[in-house]
Amino acid sequence: MLRPFFHILCILLFSSGFSFSQVSHTQDKELINGVTLCMHSFDYSFDYRDMVAEISDLGAEWIQVNIKFYQENIYSSRIVSDKGYEAYWNQFEQIIQKAKEENLKVTILPIILLTNPQGSNWRGLIDPYDLDKWFSYYEKLMVRIATVAEQNDVDMLTVGSELVNLQQYTSRWEKVIKEVRANFSGDLNYAANWDAYETIGFLDKLDYLGISGYFDLTSSMNPSSWSLRYSWGSIKSQIFDFQEKNNIPIIFTELGYTSQDGTNMHPWNYYATDVVDLEEQKDCYKAFIDVWGDDEDFYGVFFYDWYGEGGPKDTGYTFKNKPAEEIVRSWFEQINQ
Repeated sequence: MLRPFFHILCILLFSSGFSFSQVSHTQDKELINGVTLCMHSFDYSFDYRDMVAEISDLGAEWIQVNIKFYQENIYSSRIVSDKGYEAYWNQFEQIIQKAKEENLKVTILPIILLTNPQGSNWRGLIDPYDLDKWFSYYEKLMVRIATVAEQNDVDMLTVGSELVNLQQYTSRWEKVIKEVRANFSGDLNYAANWDAYETIGFLDKLDYLGISGYFDLTSSMNPSSWSLRYSWGSIKSQIFDFQEKNNIPIIFTELGYTSQDGTNMHPWNYYATDVVDLEEQKDCYKAFIDVWGDDEDFYGVFFYDWYGEGGPKDTGYTFKNKPAEEIVRSWFEQINQ
């Protein structure tokens, strides 16, 4: 008696427009193992291609390209690129093309920066005077990115990053996503800040939910490996509960630590100190991989980031030429076997 009922139920669900896209995505699960390459240089003749090759050599299967755009302050309604507008776009495409030559899967993450912030203002507080104008600018920007992405066989695109205050405008984001999908055939995600991923009303329009994973781990300048793993275990339980409840695959669109003493306390604070601590950076990476790395419900991560020379005197996020690099390299080798 159950079979006829199930058959009728399926017919009703499909005829009502119910989507199984996220369910099928879960069934075809792929573990994303990637590294972020930010377009940090203000020299638009700068060649990033060697860094792309280094990311491939590291063992990553994915690369995330972070592309930057600007507005003056959190109240501005106009979004602009930097002065080298077309040169910047050309540089952007060059990175994507090199990544494809290296057989890397590519995702793009656009970031809005403030040229004249006041105090501690940042993009999460953007509150434009003219909301219609801001979203008009943003939609045009995303359509251009989507067009470039489609032309270059990009695999995934982030439709927004850490725009916490703007996440409340669900219908506006749905319109942006609709226009992006009209120009791009790959997967879409939204990159939520670590403390604001539960406030998004357009999850059903996405293929993935991304999280910038800068969770505070401990209150200690010298945390034990156990305490780092314990904190990540608690965070993982909360994220997995949200993932299951909302039927949305979750990835970390950013996950990283500076090589500064105390980086585990506030990983988002890249100007906390000038005291180098390579071991704490390494320990934080190892704790994350120990807790998340082989869990079957884990969808993936982009480690932040790969830029510059790195090395033992560098206090920035890059793990290049630091002990953390070997932690990442070893995990990539393990999961690619």
